[in-house]
Amino acid sequence: MSAARASTRRLQRVVVHAVLRSGEHLFVVPGPHDGVGGDGPGDVLPAVVLRHGESPSEGLRRALAAAGVGGVRTGAPLSARSVVSRRVTPGGPLDVHTVHLVHAVTLLHGGHLGDPPRGDRHGRWVQAAALPELPVAADGAFAAAVEQAPGAPGEDGAPVRRQRLAAYAVVVAGERMLLTRLSPRTPSPGRWTLPGGGVDHGEHPCDAAVREVREETGMDVDVDALVEVGSEHFTGRSPAGVLEDFHALRVVVTATARQVREPVVLDVGGSTDLARWVPLEQAPSLGLVGVAARGLQVARRAVGQAAGA
Repeated sequence: MSAARASTRRLQRVVVHAVLRSGEHLFVVPGPHDGVGGDGPGDVLPAVVLRHGESPSEGLRRALAAAGVGGVRTGAPLSARSVVSRRVTPGGPLDVHTVHLVHAVTLLHGGHLGDPPRGDRHGRWVQAAALPELPVAADGAFAAAVEQAPGAPGEDGAPVRRQRLAAYAVVVAGERMLLTRLSPRTPSPGRWTLPGGGVDHGEHPCDAAVREVREETGMDVDVDALVEVGSEHFTGRSPAGVLEDFHALRVVVTATARQVREPVVLDVGGSTDLARWVPLEQAPSLGLVGVAARGLQVARRAVGQAAGA
């Protein structure tokens, strides 16, 4: 391996894009002057790279505030894409994995469209039907730096800043949902969660959810829809004992099992030591972690909708 190759660092990040509509119109902002959008800068959806500790809702509000929009509610994610690019930065080469999440947002009663604070990102309304697709800014529009990549523990005992993107699946069969039990290797042994885990470098979140379900339950699934992207920020120790300033971003999807059968943990010795189909009415008594409690709400809603169909 060459020295240049060995010194390349990896950065995984999330960019959120806001889809704000009014009737048949879509709110857009000027694109960066780097060829984004074809031959010219064009117009793009308001977007930002999520900061450490920032939730998708906070990022979307920041992107819209820069365009003079205030008072919005974040809706469900509409789509996701995964892009890997090699950057040459002043701090050295950087292998950048960007997950782009496109979110619906709505203007609240009392919300406003005003002048952007900096005056250089004036938004405007365009006819949505005239666009072949949503104008999502290209990956190169968002700068990256080596300093944004995770670092080593500091000698002064300061926590290591770490942002982790993970994907989880809500899988329902009848009135049961697929759950996994956390092993003694995790900070919450014995508690139950949704099948899922970290998104690998270069991996699409939906592909990560499918892979994790397979590893933790032996079940092959197909993703149906993106549900939400949750965020949690805290300081604590990793399973390896490292003090971390930890920012968890969790993509939740719904998925359908190709064949409903008895789950079996394939990734033995990992974060999961048991997988089960659990009746929805019994799930609350198991001791669910937060993402699983949210998944239970999603599962109940899906069962209710199926019953009313």
